[in-house]
Amino acid sequence: MKTKKRQLILLLITFLQSTAIFTANAQIIRISNGILVKAGGEQVGLLVAKDAVFCLSLNDSIAPSAIKSVFIDENNKGSMPYTVISAHPSYGIKTSYGKLMINTDTKVWSLYDAAGRELIKNGTYSSTGTSIEITYAAEGLLYGSGNRSSKELEKDKANSSASNGVADIPYFWNNAGYSAFGVSGDDNNPATWNRDKDKPALTWKFAGKAANLYLWPAKTMYDGARGYVKLTGRPKLPPRWAFGYLQSQWGWQDSAYIANVLTKFRTHKLPVDAFIFDFEWYTTTPDYSVKKEGKVGFSDFSFNPQLFPYPAKQIAEMKSHGLKFIGIRKPRLGNAAALDTIRKNGWLISPNMDSRDLNFSNAKLRKWFEEKTRPLLNAGVDAWWDDEGESYYTCYYWWNTAQRDLLASARPNYRHFTLNRAFSPGDQRFGYCTWSGDIPSTWSSLASVPMDLLNFSLAGMYYGSCDIGGFQGTPTKEMLVRWFQAGVFLPIMRSHSNIGTTARFPFLWGNDGEAAMRKALNLRYQLLPYIYSLGHEAYNTGAPIMRPLVMEFPADTTVANITDEWLVGKGLLAAPVLNEGGKRKIYFPNDTWYNYYTNDVIRGPKTISVDKALDEIPVYVRAGTILPVGPVIQYSEQTSGIPLEIRIYPGKSGSFKMVEDDGISYNYTKGDARTTTYYWNDKTKALTWKVTGSYSGKNIYKTIKAVLGKKEKSAFIGKTGSLVFK
Repeated sequence: MKTKKRQLILLLITFLQSTAIFTANAQIIRISNGILVKAGGEQVGLLVAKDAVFCLSLNDSIAPSAIKSVFIDENNKGSMPYTVISAHPSYGIKTSYGKLMINTDTKVWSLYDAAGRELIKNGTYSSTGTSIEITYAAEGLLYGSGNRSSKELEKDKANSSASNGVADIPYFWNNAGYSAFGVSGDDNNPATWNRDKDKPALTWKFAGKAANLYLWPAKTMYDGARGYVKLTGRPKLPPRWAFGYLQSQWGWQDSAYIANVLTKFRTHKLPVDAFIFDFEWYTTTPDYSVKKEGKVGFSDFSFNPQLFPYPAKQIAEMKSHGLKFIGIRKPRLGNAAALDTIRKNGWLISPNMDSRDLNFSNAKLRKWFEEKTRPLLNAGVDAWWDDEGESYYTCYYWWNTAQRDLLASARPNYRHFTLNRAFSPGDQRFGYCTWSGDIPSTWSSLASVPMDLLNFSLAGMYYGSCDIGGFQGTPTKEMLVRWFQAGVFLPIMRSHSNIGTTARFPFLWGNDGEAAMRKALNLRYQLLPYIYSLGHEAYNTGAPIMRPLVMEFPADTTVANITDEWLVGKGLLAAPVLNEGGKRKIYFPNDTWYNYYTNDVIRGPKTISVDKALDEIPVYVRAGTILPVGPVIQYSEQTSGIPLEIRIYPGKSGSFKMVEDDGISYNYTKGDARTTTYYWNDKTKALTWKVTGSYSGKNIYKTIKAVLGKKEKSAFIGKTGSLVFK
């Protein structure tokens, strides 16, 4: 027994000697992911998080990682080797991407990049016992916190809250060369930040007694995004059909009406991949007038027989025509008996208030909710439209957790997809889309859409959408057409309308309106190989599908806040008409650009004025771009024997990775995909390609038609290949 005690004492002494450094003024304890430092009587953690990020941690606990947040991706187990810097009174940790330091005498901390450049200096912190503030000088332009505090791209604050179509998150990228992300001890009371332009002092505020400020050197927005997804999670791809056109409305009348609308879409050659149903799919009356006790007999988890008397059969019939079913969901219940069960179990967010909203963070509630929802999935529902879930900041996260877990149980390995009215950090891990809320049918609202969605892109919400045509009111024909044209270049293309307004069905808007919208839809479906591949790029690198010009041209001050034109990927410049009359000005940054339809060349930097007919869309392609263009199809899963068109835009060499997979499973996360990397050598005028990956489903392209100006060449894809244009 005495021998064992001596062994334990020796082990303890050895541990202390190997993990702690004692000086007259400081004690440093090495832990698994960094060091704990005593500075000014407070404990500060200097840590590495995941494999790309530092963390400045202020926490009463001896384990700074005790802050558990759903914002952080726990599936990323990557770690970064680091070395401890000990030169009293300065201590820190150093990695391949930089170092984080603190002076234990002054409590001042600093961030450096790999080259030793000081990115943040004179950082301070203070605690009141109920909150923590971290302050430092932050010059430069800030991007990335969302669209609630401001719709401008440049930011000076983030209130980290969510509402109807707007959300702020505690994140930004600074063009001084770093990114920052704050996590408090309570995800529903998240960190906020604000910059005083005059000083310029930036202050982070954290409620409670714990704060984790994640920091990483990031020269570009791309570097910022890469670190963000390593920390908070990769954006999983929705199913491929979600990249097509999604038709929503409030006011589907009955089963005959639904069938007739589907017939019209197909016979009028109007591509569409899903119908999205509002209240009427599950209840005859909206629940807005239901009191807190609920209503006897209210339907929460069944189909409205007026629309779906035989739901499984009807949904199967829809799917036979290439059409998916998406149904609206609310975060509350209306049924009196169900609400009685919920209240007895304490599963409401505010049991003592009038709210009927569910507390999805409760695991038992989620399990109950899943079992109530399971019959709907069994009947064939493909995805959900989650509305009005802004009652607490993480509501959509936990709501999606319930839906994802149910889907994994009921339909294993099928991709989760939801449309949600707001978001919080980490939601991108689900295969999650946010739309810009219940917007009015006005020109100014149309102009605001790219403002919202570009801010979504920079805030880590990769799949943004809007109510094409606006939700409140009825647009003019011209407005709706222009909205459809803008929608071609959004990550998710979806229209919607309020009950009592004219549905956004193209065939209801006159022959010229229908023709113009058909042309826009055809373009969307032709661009699916490109846009879907960008979804894979987002998953692999964090680069968003929809990008502000400043992301590619950071030195061009003209584009710092431009939102009425944007890039899809690096190569496609969308400049849709967002105002009445068909006229607009378009700015081209310093590069060579081609008109998508005419191949006319424009050399930037340059601003031009255009006057476009109702069916004309201003869209341009950057030199060096390899653009895959598919055939016109009526839904995304429709196969065609027509070769894939590979359009080459000369002037620079370039490359593009086109990715194909089964479109519905998560097998791509395990490498089951086919990537064809196309290379263009502008000097030799040679297009070459190489295929990697084992996926070989029936939907892959087998032949290409390469197009360089007016020249065309065809080839089988095979494993490798080349075509030379002389």
